[in-house]
Amino acid sequence: MSKATIFSWYGIKSYRDSVKTKRFQNIIHKNEFQGGNVMLFALYEKTALRPDTIELLKEAKRQNIFVLAVNTLKLTSENYQPELFDVYIERDNFGRDFGSYQEGMKYFYSSGIADKCDRLLILNDSVFFSKLGLPKFINDLFSTEVEVLGATENREISHHLGSFCISVTGKIAKSAKFKKYWHDYKSSNVRPLVIKRGEFTLSKVLKSLVSSEDNFKALYDVVFFEKALSQDSKLFQEYYYFRREGARSYWTNRYLMDYFQHDVVLKSFYEKYIESIKEKAPDLKYSGYKEQDNKKDDEVDFVDFATFMSTIDYTTLPHGHVLKQRLASIYLDDFTRGSQIHNNCIALHRLGLPIIKLDLVYRSVCNFNDIIKLKEQLDPSQQDEFMTLMTNRLSGEKFLFGLNRKAFDCGIL
Repeated sequence: MSKATIFSWYGIKSYRDSVKTKRFQNIIHKNEFQGGNVMLFALYEKTALRPDTIELLKEAKRQNIFVLAVNTLKLTSENYQPELFDVYIERDNFGRDFGSYQEGMKYFYSSGIADKCDRLLILNDSVFFSKLGLPKFINDLFSTEVEVLGATENREISHHLGSFCISVTGKIAKSAKFKKYWHDYKSSNVRPLVIKRGEFTLSKVLKSLVSSEDNFKALYDVVFFEKALSQDSKLFQEYYYFRREGARSYWTNRYLMDYFQHDVVLKSFYEKYIESIKEKAPDLKYSGYKEQDNKKDDEVDFVDFATFMSTIDYTTLPHGHVLKQRLASIYLDDFTRGSQIHNNCIALHRLGLPIIKLDLVYRSVCNFNDIIKLKEQLDPSQQDEFMTLMTNRLSGEKFLFGLNRKAFDCGIL
């Protein structure tokens, strides 16, 4: 079955859902907006709010942010927490996150909130909200002078900001072009259409509204990462640990040590290191320090590699600056590939990004080793919830079959 056929089939299903789904908008709760910062939060949470979501909402209220939430599922009355919301709307479950964004933006304009809005943050719960770094993250998104600021970016197909978290000035939020985009947006349940009409087109509209290229950027972009590498010695020396190793790899080499087998510069430094170890301990019988019958000539032993990387002193090593620059270039190349929040999830969380995509396992971006590394970084009170959410949807490559598997491979599911 061709991709076009599968796409058509799911397009028909989406159209059928749009006809059959009973449309409703139920404003459960609303406060009057007196002016200031606004957060539009798209939810997909049934019966009760997730604990990590509650942490986000509590932080938003601590920072005096007006919270406009739109949920495609329903909370029970005993689990509804009105003190966390200024406006809470429940709506029909159609259109994914952009359907909720659209509903929320309609209220944003019709209620007059737009007129007094200083800055607007658009956010959804497709991410896990870590306690670590959350206050600073929210403050950074609202206190910035950058006209359009996302959490992370993606340069695949077209440069765009991750639509799960975008902050814009009040001026842009009030603009006729931005308002028209939300008025004209056509909802769909088909993922590629939502990405095209939503994420890609939204970034295109926002790019057209900023006063300069520097005013459309991500908080955790390549400039931020390059600076972090130069200032965080642990991140640089143990980058092999903070680099994910999931099955779906966008890297030139899946494992960092593979570079040392093929790159002539890295290989030269590594071989010198092994030679020095042999000279210091000629009788050493284990690991890669001595030849092994079943070991390929160019094979790099992980323990040796990890020891080399974590103990090296670039200031005293002959030509150490050359090695450090070579490694930095590889790390930056890694960082810029694909969806940055997915591919750099472990390193970014260490550096303060408190949002982690919930589909890391489902998309086979991360394996369980990667997920355990992330879990260990979290506040202990959040670790069990994190593991539960991450394992709710296991790898589509392993557990989907038939038409669903074909649709998954085509990016439709």
